[in-house]
Amino acid sequence: MRDEIVEVEPHVIKIAETRIDEDAIRELLKFYNAAGWLRKTKRHKRSDSEFLTELAGRVCYRSYGLGLNPNITKIRDDPGYYLQNVLRSRHGSVLEHATVTFAFLNVSRVFTHELVRHRAGTAISQESLRYVRPLDLNLWLPKDLKPVSRDFVTIMEDIRKGYRKLEEHFPWDEMNFEEKKRVTSAPRRILPEGLATNVIWTANHRTIRWAIETRTDSSAEIEIRQVFGSVAQICIRDYPLLYGDFRKKALEDGTFQYTPEFSKV
Repeated sequence: MRDEIVEVEPHVIKIAETRIDEDAIRELLKFYNAAGWLRKTKRHKRSDSEFLTELAGRVCYRSYGLGLNPNITKIRDDPGYYLQNVLRSRHGSVLEHATVTFAFLNVSRVFTHELVRHRAGTAISQESLRYVRPLDLNLWLPKDLKPVSRDFVTIMEDIRKGYRKLEEHFPWDEMNFEEKKRVTSAPRRILPEGLATNVIWTANHRTIRWAIETRTDSSAEIEIRQVFGSVAQICIRDYPLLYGDFRKKALEDGTFQYTPEFSKV
């Protein structure tokens, strides 16, 4: 078994996203007598998240075509134009229907303590140190600590040795799982917040936009800027109609700030 201090880098993977049910969509639009809108809109390329956001927005106004709502005299057929108007008017509730799931790997518990503040519209599943005894002490070293990295590693080595010394007091091979869980939970209290962990984060697009805006800001902690910078790149690439208003700005520390034209929709 390895037992060492390992320097790691945060990593982001998109692992899931909203998918629409084509048959159910046809049934819904049959209810609205809007099959013509579905045929027309098929020629426009967009993600299922963007399609669902537009679909939900049109339910609010019955804006699938003229004649469905006598108050409406004009229909925005282009999805890009339609969704830009949603962002401009801050009709952000319709962005809550579609979600994306990310794996944030090798992030610190400093990061996850910040992440849980974005609790509205999210689901979070984090690796548990109540159940998991770490084989190594994996850590991300902030640039500000590079000048004293030797001292940092020395301190961490003392913590590693202390943790292993506590472990040695218990007969792990003779314990059942419930006993292991209880004992594993106790010595984790000496482990640092900087210890690397893994977390699955699901959020709707309204929340993701706000998280990108606030967590890539120059005042945010550098690790969370790195992670949400990666989130921003993925979302701009995969959902251009919902994130096309973000502008990228290089910061002095090598990270990037992403600022939307339409803030907090």
